[in-house]
Formats: sequence, structure tokens, C-alpha cells
Amino acid sequence: MASEFTLQEVFSPGGLLAGELPGYEYRPSQLELSLSVLEAIQQGHHLCAEAGTGTGKTLAYLVPAIASRRKTIISTATRNLQEQLYLKDIPFIRQHLFPDMKVTYMKGRQNYLCLRKLEGQTRSLSLSHEWLQSRQALSEWALETETGDRSELEWMSDSDPLWRDLDARSESCTGQKCPHFDRCFITRMRKKALEADVIIVNHALFFAHLALEVDELGSILPEFSTLILDEAHAVEEIACTHLGKRISSYQVEELARDLAASYPDTESMRAVRDLESRAEMLFSALPAAEGTWALDSARRSDGTPADLRVPALGAYRQLARTLSNLHDELSLRDPSHQERDMLLRRVESLALHLERFFDLEDRESVHWMRRRGRGTFLNLTPIEVASTLEQRLFSQVPSAILVSATLTTNGDFSYVRTRLGLGEARQLLAAGEFDYAKQSLLYIPKRFPEPGSPGYLIQLVRQLEEILELTQGHAFLLFTSYLQLNRVHDLLLERLPYPLLRQGDRPKSQLLHEFRQTPHAVLCATSSFWQGVDVPGDALRAVLIDKLPFQVPTEPVVAARLSRLEEQGENPFLRYSVPAAVIALRQGLGRLIRSREDRGVLGVFDSRLRTRRYGSLFTRSLPSFPIVDKIDAIRISANQWWSRGQDQPDPASEWP
Repeated sequence: MASEFTLQEVFSPGGLLAGELPGYEYRPSQLELSLSVLEAIQQGHHLCAEAGTGTGKTLAYLVPAIASRRKTIISTATRNLQEQLYLKDIPFIRQHLFPDMKVTYMKGRQNYLCLRKLEGQTRSLSLSHEWLQSRQALSEWALETETGDRSELEWMSDSDPLWRDLDARSESCTGQKCPHFDRCFITRMRKKALEADVIIVNHALFFAHLALEVDELGSILPEFSTLILDEAHAVEEIACTHLGKRISSYQVEELARDLAASYPDTESMRAVRDLESRAEMLFSALPAAEGTWALDSARRSDGTPADLRVPALGAYRQLARTLSNLHDELSLRDPSHQERDMLLRRVESLALHLERFFDLEDRESVHWMRRRGRGTFLNLTPIEVASTLEQRLFSQVPSAILVSATLTTNGDFSYVRTRLGLGEARQLLAAGEFDYAKQSLLYIPKRFPEPGSPGYLIQLVRQLEEILELTQGHAFLLFTSYLQLNRVHDLLLERLPYPLLRQGDRPKSQLLHEFRQTPHAVLCATSSFWQGVDVPGDALRAVLIDKLPFQVPTEPVVAARLSRLEEQGENPFLRYSVPAAVIALRQGLGRLIRSREDRGVLGVFDSRLRTRRYGSLFTRSLPSFPIVDKIDAIRISANQWWSRGQDQPDPASEWP
């Protein structure tokens, strides 16, 4: 180990961490994980490690990664975990273990201010008074900030349209031609990354980088020898999104607008109008109704297969010719023009993505579209990413370490390894540090209607009321769809004496803050609250889930994956649907017990856990929760865990 101490000296009872962290408790699983990570780095192999909540996994992989003195990228699923690593864990490690280590924290380019765009807006005279004030504030901030990161702007909302006009996304970057290149926040970030020992990113940025083919301007990350993918259960979906392609009507509109602004002469304006009209013809030739459409696997009324791209082929070819002519015209323009190369890249990219989208012979991707409001989005998504990840990532990096609290089904890593192309990875299943038998119980009602059957919703609401009375609120109600969320929310709204919050009414961060600060709060939420949310302590006493989180089998990408497995002679339900749902359920239930002091009730209102053969796979994959089927059992535990205070409402006295 490239350091003056061993991992045993760091993590053992009476070790370095125990001496510096108040209340530190020795955790055998933390040391076991740390030793496995160090071995993977030193011996140059890949590792899949499941480490339960309470393991202390961030320190367990950070310490050996930094001690190895090899350039390391740590990628997380969420910005919240990114910030925890950079603002909490890294300063502690730097102070007590590695004072000279260099660490940088990187986000996607759209999070940073573009100085060239800001200068252009500053010269504009056509902005509203409100925008002029915001622009002035941004100009003053740009002179002070070291990073150009929009997260420093507390006064700017996530949806502020001004930021989209000023961010540093790659398609509008002019590269070294930019007069602000040396001062550019992206340039500064790249320089820091080259000098850093450890680079902290999120999965979206990492896989966007991995997806790059030719366009070097989009590249930010330097070469590295160690990769740590935290929250690795989310890798497949995020990789699919970024290894695919997307074309939107807004993208074409922005290209036309920027072409007109850069070349306002008569000939160019004619080309812009041609681009706009041809694009409108293409989008109009595709299904017009709002919603999601699988274009390459649709069905006619007689049940025979159809490809809904075929009626749009003529419009596509006309748009392709327009883009080709536009590219030829731009190529003849003065190469010293600041915007020319950037516009050429965007035209080339749009043409290439359209060509791939209308490739009727492509059997490795799902071609689908979504209409929402006035926007049309064409998507090209790989059915599988295993071979791509194996070729572009796992065969290239000496050591990749995948860590999560949920990577297995019934203790088996096969599903994740197969989906991600990790055939040769070592495995570690580190035991959790919590006593689930004493800290929690799992309620699965014995006689209960199946989801979707008559009487299910009424029974669900009645039982939620009973359990919330016992926990005095303090609960997450997690749903598999917005439709079910809204139905239950509306039924409970007039019946509960507790504050009832709903996802979508406010931004996620505000909802979480309000939940933590509001006594007896109950939060209704969907998939984004099933993972990456941490509410330790008495604020959360129950996590109640409406049904098993199976993916919608008709969703285009899911349908294509199921069909592919069936073609391969596999059982798609058991090989894909069930393992994916097991991991999702484990994530949802994992919101509850976050410390040794936590106590709480888990509930899953899905009788299929008892009546279907696959139900036992779910229960065997969960920690050792005591499983009960009567609310009286919850009442007994609730009386032991929580006592009603004088200032707390008595639900029974207010029940309608």
C-alpha cells in the first residue's frame, strides 16, 4: 500500500478513523470492502461489490483509491452524492490522511457559464427589463466566480430559460477560436482534471463522455486507470440514455435560429427557411398524438408488424438533402468566421443522427418517439449495452469497481454482470451493519386484492390510514405510477390529520427539506424518491409501497429487451423483469433504515408476494426483516418504538 499506514490501521477499532470521527464504530464490512477495492486496484481486475446501508462504503472505496496513487474517476448516480463526496468526505480524508491529494469535482457542460454567449447577450438591446437585470447579475458573478457553476446562483431557478441561452454545452462551443478560450470555465475544469489525482463526476457526465465518437469538444475527462461506479445499480439505464441518440424539434429550431443570427444574408436565410419547412414536414409525417410511440415495432389493426418510420421516409430524404446542401454552403464560407465550425458540427451531427434513426435495417436499437406539448423527440436507444460497455470501457480500464447496496437478487450477481458485460469481475457481498430483526418489520397483507383488481384501491387507502395512525405520519408512500399516486393522494387528503406532500407540487429538494422540517409529514412520491434519498432519524418511520415495481412491458425499450430475450430462448420475465423489480424494490425499502437508531415499518401492498411463485425470490432478496401479515403486529412494534407526545395529534379523535 502506497502510504505510511495500512487499511487495518485506518478502519480498525482504535484506528485512525476512530480517533478522528466522534461516535465512530468499527464495521467489519467496511474494512472488508476497503481491502477488496485495494486488491482490485493493485491486481488490475474488476470488482462487483454489494455493501448494505450502514457499511460506510464511500470511505471504504475512497481511502484505498487515493492511497493507490493512480488516477481515479469516481462516478455517482446523483449530484447529491457527488456533493457529499466532495464537500464532506474528501475534506476529512485530506485533513487526516492525504493532505497533498488533488481532487476536482466535475459536472456536465450545461452546468457552466459560456463567456462568449454572455458577451453576446450583453451587446443585445432587445431583452426585457427583467432579463437585463438577470444578465447584469450574471455579468457581475462571472467576474467573481472561480468555477462558473450555476449551482452558486441561489437566485436562479432550475427552469430559468436565460441559463439555457448562456450555458457551455458542446454543440455551441467554438473551441480554440473562441476569444475567451483561455478564461473559459470548461478550459479551467479540464486543466484541473488533468492535474487531479481523483475526479468526482456523475453517471450522466461519465457516460456522455463514453458515448463520444469524434467530437473532441464534448470531451472533458482525461485518461484514467481506476474507475469507481457508485450506485452501480443505475448504470444500465443511464448508459442506455447516453449511448443512444436524440433528435428534437427544439434542436432543429435552435440550429435554424443560430444559423440566421450568424449568417443573416439573403442566401443563408433562404437555406434556414428550407431547413425549417423540411423539418416540419418530417415531424408531421410521424404519429401526431401526444405520448410515446415505438416506431419500429408497431402493429397494424390485423396484428401484423409495421414500421411507423416508413411513411416519413420521403420527408426524411428531403431534409437530409437540405442538410447536405447546407453543409456544402457552410464549408465554402470564410473559415475564420467564429461560428462556422461550430455550425458545421451541428449540421453534421443532426444529419448523422437522422441517418441512424431512419436505418430500417438496424436491429440493435429501439427507434421510438415522444410528443409532449409542442415538442417532438426522436430517440435511438440501444437494446443492450453489455457489449458496448465491455468493448469501450471494461476492456480498456485496468480496474473498474462497481458498488451499490443493491446489485444482487437472492445473493446472486448474475443479472447485473450479464446486463453490463462484466463477465470476469470478482464479487463481494458485504454483510450489512444493521440489525433489521430489531429495527424494522415488513408488512405484507395476507388477504389482499391484486393490484388493478376491483377493491384494491379502497383496501389500500384503508390500510394506509391504519398504519399512518400507528406511525403518527412520518412516512413515504411510494408508487409505481403518477396515476396511482394522484388517486391515493386525493383520497387521503381529506382523511389524514397529517401534512400530506406530493411529488410534482414543488422541486424535489424543497419537498425533502419540507418533509424533514414538518412534524408528522407524509410524502407521496414515485420512482425518483425510490433511490438516492436519505432521511435518517425519527422523521421517517414508514416506507409503504403500493405494488411490486415491475417495468411497464409495453414501454418501447423494455418491450425490445423482453423480445430480444425471448428470441434467444430465454424466459424474459424471470431473466429480466423479476430481477429488475427486485433491485428496484430493495432500493425503495432501503430508504427507511439509515442508521442504527432508526426504527420503522416497511409495507408492500401486493399479494403476489404471497401467491405467485416468484414472490419468494423478492422476499429472499431482502434483508432479514421480520415479515408480518397483520396490522396488530405493527401496533405492538409501534408501541415499543414510539410514544405519543403531548403535542402530537390524536388521529382517532379527528377521524371522519
